[in-house]
Amino acid sequence: MSRKSMVAFFPFMLVAVVPVIGCVGAPGDEEVESTEVVGEATFGINILNALVPEALTAGGDFAKARLSVDAMVPGARAAITSPSERGRLARMFLRYAVGCALGPGQVFSFSWTDLHGVGHNESYRGIAGLAPSWEQAPLDEVGQQWVSACLGARTNRYGRAVEISMQGSADALAEPADEEIHEFTYEEGAFWGNLFVPEPYLRTCYNPANVGRARRTSRDCAAGLPGKGDEDCGIMEIMGPCAEQCEPLGEGLYHPGCAAPESGVPSAVKTEYVITVFLP
Repeated sequence: MSRKSMVAFFPFMLVAVVPVIGCVGAPGDEEVESTEVVGEATFGINILNALVPEALTAGGDFAKARLSVDAMVPGARAAITSPSERGRLARMFLRYAVGCALGPGQVFSFSWTDLHGVGHNESYRGIAGLAPSWEQAPLDEVGQQWVSACLGARTNRYGRAVEISMQGSADALAEPADEEIHEFTYEEGAFWGNLFVPEPYLRTCYNPANVGRARRTSRDCAAGLPGKGDEDCGIMEIMGPCAEQCEPLGEGLYHPGCAAPESGVPSAVKTEYVITVFLP
């Protein structure tokens, strides 16, 4: 899939069309995420965009092996098959991570059993293609950072789906289509970090001119809550205005680099694994 065609898929996949119904067993089992909405574009690709902040710390062990139930380290395999709240968050994290990392045509499937003995078959489909090699090998550091930035961009404090346009220097995200540029004109901010390291971190910044619009559309993980300053969104640390944290937007409509203190980036100054989000 070309760079331009992948970008064209992303923003228009989120138009509210039908509700997403989760796997439902007896009462008290896997929670139905009725607030998540999936859209379907002309291209026939769907994507979820309502990852809750509580799930951001649930994926540390997933990068240690290739994306296969048999290859997973015991802790990761136990997490996604657990009927507990921990299991629910681990499955949510992995579902979004798979969507960010794998491309169309790649699917990760597994089964788990709830507390009532009811079996659930899960199938998570790739979409963005930011780290498709995860299917064959452990997720490397570059892949970890791209997927983490994508997860940050797809997080919503309220678990609501909102239309967004994601841009970045990755092949799968660069060079937006003309219709996307005209539809998504308000820069929300940028996201970067690594959720797969022993001490996971995720950072974000915002465009002060568009804070009001972001909050009105229930996108305030970058903007912060009204009257509470830069209150963090779960593990996500709000760093302030993007102009103070990142290099200016380039022709590709993304910040080429943002501040990365103590992030493991060789320069210890900037990271290029940044996703910039625009709102309609």
